Amino acid sequence: MRRSYLLRAAVLATVASFATPALLSPSAYAGSGTMVSVTKVAQNAPFAKPGPYVAGVTTIKLDDRSVEVWYPANKSSAKGKKKDSYYLRDWLPQGIKDLLDAKGVNPPFKTDAYRALPVAKGAFPLLVFSHGAGGYRDQSTFLTTHLATWGFVVASPDFLERGIASQLGGAPTTPKANLDVYDETVAKIREVNAAPKGLLRGHIKTKKIGVLGHSAGARGSIEIAASRDDVIAYAPLAGAGSGGTRGTVTIPAILPPSKPNIFIAGNQDGVIPIAGIQTYFDDVVAPKRGVWVEGSGHLTAFSDICEIGKGGGGIVAIARQAGLPVPENLARLGEDGCKPPALKASTTWPVTRHFTTALFLYAFKINKKPIGLNVKAAEAFAPKVTATYTQTLR
Repeated sequence: MRRSYLLRAAVLATVASFATPALLSPSAYAGSGTMVSVTKVAQNAPFAKPGPYVAGVTTIKLDDRSVEVWYPANKSSAKGKKKDSYYLRDWLPQGIKDLLDAKGVNPPFKTDAYRALPVAKGAFPLLVFSHGAGGYRDQSTFLTTHLATWGFVVASPDFLERGIASQLGGAPTTPKANLDVYDETVAKIREVNAAPKGLLRGHIKTKKIGVLGHSAGARGSIEIAASRDDVIAYAPLAGAGSGGTRGTVTIPAILPPSKPNIFIAGNQDGVIPIAGIQTYFDDVVAPKRGVWVEGSGHLTAFSDICEIGKGGGGIVAIARQAGLPVPENLARLGEDGCKPPALKASTTWPVTRHFTTALFLYAFKINKKPIGLNVKAAEAFAPKVTATYTQTLR
């Protein structure tokens, strides 16, 4: 029997509110008690706040690229330690980095992870994150670090073939297919897990894997889930597996697998419009879940990018501050959802954090019931964020 549940939560704040500091930050959602809505989030969307661990982070190397790995660590091990930061321009072609150096432009993004902390006792399920076109392996640390606090190891390789350097003329000379990058990443994770010594040794469960990704990485996560038997659940963010054409190239549609999933998309996405994602979602075989976020563009609820640089805005804002020309394709990919009428990115992050965490906790049977996968969870983020939740379980 088909069961569908649909929620339309409260009305968004007016456009004028974008100019005020009244929007909730992730720390407020984590339970500071400063707003009434925090109580609703804590009760009905409990995975919006950090979990029982802190996130550690390390970098491992493949033959031609790097993989960032976040993992659970004990909170006590982070005392007195500084949070890890990254610099978006580290993924740029050398010539552009040199221009930014000359202009003195070098804004860091502080993540919620601590580098090289000891891993917490035990072994934890593995998730693999795929970044989007014009992205980089650290692009969504707001989410990857959060998943680590809830007991997951999250591996995020650089998909150089579609990364930010590739968009600026720095594509790899020997490109690899999406599935090959995934396979090499998982093989390396299994290798370091089985090594006689090392930070991650013995701490990763690799028999069953979850995948998630943003934009082109959302499509990639669907492809991986459809092609690899060890993948048990997937979470496409701001993307789908639809077919189409790009110039003279025909892009085939990907038949979505019948595995637990959650699709999350924004209604202000100008890169991959939500209507196309919802059309694809309609054809996904149950069980399936979807969350549609009002006030989110392509980047808003799904990446760090809008929060990078003075006043936010990511690489596009950085380049413009430095007086550098911005290619149209990069501008479109790099700032969609980073300015009004889109919501502030950090206001929307708790929605994505909660629903992806809830899915994987349930898929891996850490939660025996689908806690937080319901209409009340979506409603908990109102009035600051309006979310629509839908599911068809059989």
